[in-house]
Amino acid sequence: MAMDNFKEEIVVRHRGAGLYTAVYYLCWLFIVIFGLYGLINVYGIINTIGQGEFPWLALVLSLAMIGLAVLMYFRKDNLRVEYEYTFTNGTLDVSQVLNNSKRKYLAEIPLKIVDSCGSVQHQSFQKFLNDKMIKRHNWFLNRDADLVYLYFTKNGVRHLAIIEPSKEMQQMMRSKNYLNFGVWQEIK
Repeated sequence: MAMDNFKEEIVVRHRGAGLYTAVYYLCWLFIVIFGLYGLINVYGIINTIGQGEFPWLALVLSLAMIGLAVLMYFRKDNLRVEYEYTFTNGTLDVSQVLNNSKRKYLAEIPLKIVDSCGSVQHQSFQKFLNDKMIKRHNWFLNRDADLVYLYFTKNGVRHLAIIEPSKEMQQMMRSKNYLNFGVWQEIK
């Protein structure tokens, strides 16, 4: 019985993680401030109805503050992002994890459908990068990492995925004929 070739990795931000955490908590502070300001003003507007001219400007400002608080509430988790790569017997699964609580499944990529892959330092990457007809996926967090691109066609759509797997996962992807011959572009 053959053993499964399995590797799971979680990619976290290396540089600026403290800044993103500070902005995340600052975002929470503004959610509370904007929400309270908007709700208190709406309450004040409701109490002044029928006492003269309607305060339209105050209503618009209050609704804008409430809207900002709601928008920030739904977007705050994007400040704390991780990517999870799972490689199992020639198939790479990619998921996005938001704030260690929400998982968004992004793709399943069987390596047999990959037409070209390798380091983003390879000249072939630029050809795919400049093609406007290719759907791009930036599934990495650290620009200074050893980034790898995967060019493939799935369901009639051409894709270019950029990921940051470890050297061990890269080696695993290149082993056991998971990729077709000549697909991995080696830097010379």
